[in-house]
Amino acid sequence: MLIQGSKLDDFKTERKDLMPPLPMLYRLVPLLFYLSLLFLVVVGSLAMWTSQVSIKRFEGITLQTSRLKKEIETTKAARSALEQKIRESTDMEDWVLASMPLQPLIVGIVRSMEAGSNIVDLSLERDEDTPSQLKLALTLNAASDGQIEKTLDAVRKLDYREFSPTQSTIKGNFEYRASLLWSNPKSKIQTPQDRAKAIKTP
Repeated sequence: MLIQGSKLDDFKTERKDLMPPLPMLYRLVPLLFYLSLLFLVVVGSLAMWTSQVSIKRFEGITLQTSRLKKEIETTKAARSALEQKIRESTDMEDWVLASMPLQPLIVGIVRSMEAGSNIVDLSLERDEDTPSQLKLALTLNAASDGQIEKTLDAVRKLDYREFSPTQSTIKGNFEYRASLLWSNPKSKIQTPQDRAKAIKTP
């Protein structure tokens, strides 16, 4: 038996909605939620990309700094080695210049003798550590008191300067002891005598 559709509608009863429809603002909540998720994904991706770029940049700066430090250490080592060679060369030059032959000094002392003055004893000892320093021991049988000054003038003309001199007279002979220091005439370093002369000069 068939029942017509128009008759079935008679069995339906009208019912009221259980809850009122959502306001328009609440309907936007899901959309805002998904938009927030999308925003978080984009921001997180940008943050990760920025972090990776910063890490790579930091690693590059670290490598460059390490390389520069090694170059600086290498340069310092080369400079120290060069300065050491310069000091050794300077010391060798000073030693060679200071260890000049004693013949000119001996000849100068002998030629400074006046008539009637004789050299009783002459001794020159070189310091091994400081070849520019000599120990002079001179015994004279002088004809005049000015003989020692004339001899010292001859010594000074050879760029020697005397230090810690001592004088004595034994058995009529004049004994003179002093340390002689040779000064390079090209050097700008003044001896104590030169400084004293400079102070006295008006």
